[in-house]
Amino acid sequence: MEKIPEYKINPNPKPFKQSVVERIRNWYRTLPNKKQYLEFITALLTIPVLLTVLISNISNLQSQKNTKLPVSTLAPVIEKITVTSPPATTPAPVQSTTPTPTPTPRQECVQQVGPIEISYPAEGSTVTGDPVCLIVTRLSQNYCSVVWSYRINGGSWSDYTDSPICMYGLTPGVKNLDLRVNSIISTDTTMLQRTFTVAGATPSPTPTIATSSGTLGN
Repeated sequence: MEKIPEYKINPNPKPFKQSVVERIRNWYRTLPNKKQYLEFITALLTIPVLLTVLISNISNLQSQKNTKLPVSTLAPVIEKITVTSPPATTPAPVQSTTPTPTPTPRQECVQQVGPIEISYPAEGSTVTGDPVCLIVTRLSQNYCSVVWSYRINGGSWSDYTDSPICMYGLTPGVKNLDLRVNSIISTDTTMLQRTFTVAGATPSPTPTIATSSGTLGN
């Protein structure tokens, strides 16, 4: 029969040593409300992290204050500006001009025939020669130009003209001359009459027509 070994009980047993992790685990198991304590522990664990971040930020701020800005060693560049005054200009000489006299406007003519008469032949005179040329004299030059027409012994009127009147081929005898003078500006008309006698048909040179104050037709 096999002999069963005997175990001896140590009267002074050594106490069992638990690790730190085992102790924390056992302590946690004995907590009545584990969730609240878990949050508390988590909060405690985050405090070192926050302190580390705060210390790091403070050290960074101090290092930035101690850092000095680099001083530029470049010498300032001084740009020389030269101011030049504009050249003196000589004023152009002023030319003296003689004022041009303003022409006096021509006086407007009077729109009438005005005073006019037959100077040759004279009333009741006897003329000789061929042709017989009339001399019509205007006694004033302030009137507008005129034209005239004539007839002999109540015959047909001639065309109006401003040229001297010379009558060719007049038969001998008494001649009654009618002369009508019209203004070329208005309808003013003057009638002149002259009676003279033609002595004969003897040819004679054309007389020079002259007026005392103007030529025929002005």
